[in-house]
Amino acid sequence: MKRVEGLRVQLDAVAYLKSVKKLLGVTYRELSALLDIPESVLSRYATGDMLPSVATAEEMLARLEKAYPVPEVVRAKVKVYETYVDMSFAYLPEFWQLYEVYLARRFAGVEVDKVLTAAVDGIPLAVAAASRFEAPLVVAKTYKEPGVENYEYTYLREGRPATLYVPSPLLRRRDRVLIIDDIARTGRTLRALAELAAKAGAVVVGASVLVAKSGFSAGVDFPVDVLYTY
Repeated sequence: MKRVEGLRVQLDAVAYLKSVKKLLGVTYRELSALLDIPESVLSRYATGDMLPSVATAEEMLARLEKAYPVPEVVRAKVKVYETYVDMSFAYLPEFWQLYEVYLARRFAGVEVDKVLTAAVDGIPLAVAAASRFEAPLVVAKTYKEPGVENYEYTYLREGRPATLYVPSPLLRRRDRVLIIDDIARTGRTLRALAELAAKAGAVVVGASVLVAKSGFSAGVDFPVDVLYTY
């Protein structure tokens, strides 16, 4: 293992530790029992005073992911109302760290050149994804950028025509694209993003949807991972 890869594992383990503690209110005592590591040492990990060894970090990640899988964190934090889905937790840096770790494992070995999302709610998650894959972020907007050629695609959204635009220089032929969507009810926005990528000659290598409505069907020919269905 390269040194930078080992460091990534160490940082991921500490991030996971801190994130579940903050998001779920897990105590050091509970984490100590789970990880078989003294509370004082876990506290030093969390404060940055020390890092676990690579072997310890790998074991920590394995146990933390089993006890607190990210889809279960989403289930615990999301609030579904009759006409509204509250996903405010997705704007917390603690969740972004978990999401990065999740994506790295869910799409392990997948090469990503661009991360594509639609404005505006999916942007924070897409930034986390772009950071993890070290790939530029492309945001499809509901208006044209002036002075540049745009790819565009029109579809029905909540019964009304909606058009998404992406400046053509941002997507190139054979770009490997990962799509990020915060919530999917019908799959139309996800398919619109895929169509924009196709117009550029790019290849969609996968999509991550944080929350989807029951009955959601992507209807696409690339893998779509959904963390939570309500």
